Amino acid sequence: MNVQQRRPTMTVHLTRRALFESAALAALAPSASPVFAATNPKADDEWTGYTFCDSCNHGPHCGIKFHARGNTCHRIENWAENPNHFLCSKGWATLQRLYNPNRLLYPMKRTTPKGSKDPGWVRVSWDEAYRMIAAKMIATREKYGANSVMFYAGDPKEPRAPIQRLARYFGSSTWCTESSAACRSGCLIGETLDFGVENIGAAPGPKTKVFMICATNCWSKPIGWWNMVLAAKARGVKIITVDPRRTKAAEIADVHLQLKVGTDAALAAGITHVLIKENLYDRAFVEKWTHGFEAYAKYCEAFTPEKTAEITGVPAEKIVEAARLWAQGPGVYISTPQSLSHNSNGVQNTRALLMLIATMGYVDVEGGLPFPIRPKGLLGHAFGLHEDMIDSAWWNDPERRRARLDSQAVPVWNAMMDQCSPNDFPEWVEEGKVKMFCGWGFNVNIWPQPETYRKAFEKLDFGFAADYFYRPASHDALDIILPAAINYERYAPFGAYGPRVAARRPLKPLGEAKEDWRIALELGCVVDKPENFFEGDPVKCLDWILRKFDGCSWEKFETMLPKVGVLPGSVKGFKKYETGAMRPDGKPGFNTPSGKIEYESEVLRKFGVDPLPTYKPMMPLTDEYPLRFINGTRKPYITHSKTRRDQPYLMEIEDRLTIDINPKDAEIRGIREGDDVLLTSAYGGPVRGRATVTILVPVGTIGGQYGWLGDMNTQTLMTRGHRDPITGYPCYFEVPVNVKKA
Repeated sequence: MNVQQRRPTMTVHLTRRALFESAALAALAPSASPVFAATNPKADDEWTGYTFCDSCNHGPHCGIKFHARGNTCHRIENWAENPNHFLCSKGWATLQRLYNPNRLLYPMKRTTPKGSKDPGWVRVSWDEAYRMIAAKMIATREKYGANSVMFYAGDPKEPRAPIQRLARYFGSSTWCTESSAACRSGCLIGETLDFGVENIGAAPGPKTKVFMICATNCWSKPIGWWNMVLAAKARGVKIITVDPRRTKAAEIADVHLQLKVGTDAALAAGITHVLIKENLYDRAFVEKWTHGFEAYAKYCEAFTPEKTAEITGVPAEKIVEAARLWAQGPGVYISTPQSLSHNSNGVQNTRALLMLIATMGYVDVEGGLPFPIRPKGLLGHAFGLHEDMIDSAWWNDPERRRARLDSQAVPVWNAMMDQCSPNDFPEWVEEGKVKMFCGWGFNVNIWPQPETYRKAFEKLDFGFAADYFYRPASHDALDIILPAAINYERYAPFGAYGPRVAARRPLKPLGEAKEDWRIALELGCVVDKPENFFEGDPVKCLDWILRKFDGCSWEKFETMLPKVGVLPGSVKGFKKYETGAMRPDGKPGFNTPSGKIEYESEVLRKFGVDPLPTYKPMMPLTDEYPLRFINGTRKPYITHSKTRRDQPYLMEIEDRLTIDINPKDAEIRGIREGDDVLLTSAYGGPVRGRATVTILVPVGTIGGQYGWLGDMNTQTLMTRGHRDPITGYPCYFEVPVNVKKA
């Protein structure tokens, strides 16, 4: 039984003047209720719903089919028709999060001054919350300018599109995300500098002979990825794993290149050295379709197998073996979601590894690295869904980029990304550049030295955040907290899997929670024209987006559930760079300044950065801090802090920070399996964890997860002063530490 029925809504037109009248926001009340919500089913009505897991911190991904009685979900299972239809432990545990008694279900406002031990939270109506927020937004813009209001989308990433639209129509380019603070976008920058387009890699195809896994543990990805790797191995695909850790992906590799942290660019140069010296590379492709190869080849001359081994710790014979195996392609890679870019040479390390595809000519060929062309206008990494939704032209205006707050600190990032880098936020506040904060899924602990950022939030004139739960570490410095609907209670966004699209059929939100899209759109109705924000209705917005593709609509995709639809307009085939499909001007080649894949990046050259993907040493180890820390390792059941206290089932698997330490390093320090240990760095600590003595990490390396709080918060060990100069990302995979038994 499908109990999802549309019911009429009221179109609301508000003037800026009316905002400040006492009854103005009461007019918005009818649209504050879900327009496309479930009718109130009887308690014994049985029906089936569909949604997505958001636990891995990316856009709508693994499908969840749930069974409800009335408005209560009582069972979930894999959504078989969804492209990603295997749930892991994180997905199963989302049901606990839905009915967690600690969920935030009503708007709250503080009643005591900033810095008070107790914020004095009290429940308020949505009317009052919206009135306070909108009044502060408009007053701040009028007094300090639109850019003094910072918009931020954290975790989950799903609501980025409407928040960015809100920032655009409000007039603020201070639009920041979790990815502009520290995530995968650093690797995305490297991909775009090389190829002119993002490309995280792909699964091995039927003609693939070699698969290179670059610094990513497929075991901790969604289950489908690990199954894919095992299937490729079974049919004879050779696997090269590039990773400092001895992960599951390394265990099944034909060649495991266990390099030292941050030496990826040196390793890539060493492999390239062998490919050139033994004439194994694709000379014809390199000469016709790449830029700067001669300069890079000259750079690689110094990286003999022996010299590369000295830098990377990978034996010289393994470097030669890997190069010869890679030459037996066609081959394809899968790159890290983030870890490659979390050191001070992160983008260049990423670029160097990715160029191994170009050196062999495995570019958009059968069995090699495909370059899918999405339907025109459909966006990927920013989850904007369509360029008209966020108004790409507005963000790309050169004058606007130059006026953005990050233009001096990270000029390359500023020129390439429409998301502002927020890592100098404390300085912005101190200098009076940011006065107000508008956040969704905000977590102060994404930053190194989080207390520095928390204090900066206390100094703001006003701040609010929408979230699933009340999180004191982040929220106690703000003025308003808004209750966000859980993934089971959201219509938006639809699931986008390349050109494939899946709609949702959700529950009605508990309490007074609202989905993030609705909150952003309704605020837009108050501070701007309601017609620019679809009268606050997420489904109207989604329908508007889908109708930009011939024959598509929300109703079409919702009606076909549980099946998944396809958007028209994607470009198929191979060697699309020969036909002009990969450039906006339709000319053959790639969407880079040279029109070719760039060993020498002309974008980097323009900004005075080394155009070649060169190697740079990491922060030196010392006698006091002799171990390199990998801060951000992942496990199948752990992603970030949201998969901890919010979902108790996962806490039964692991209830505290665990520290991976090699048996030799453990023996020297008298540490045994299960011991409590303390980590320190030159920047902070001690941080308490439980030792896991394992060959997962090599000698001299410590591994751990960020996201634990209190005395287990590894972010306190990090430095704000040492970053990748291209992205401004903190160096989470670089800082030297020491560890001792507690």
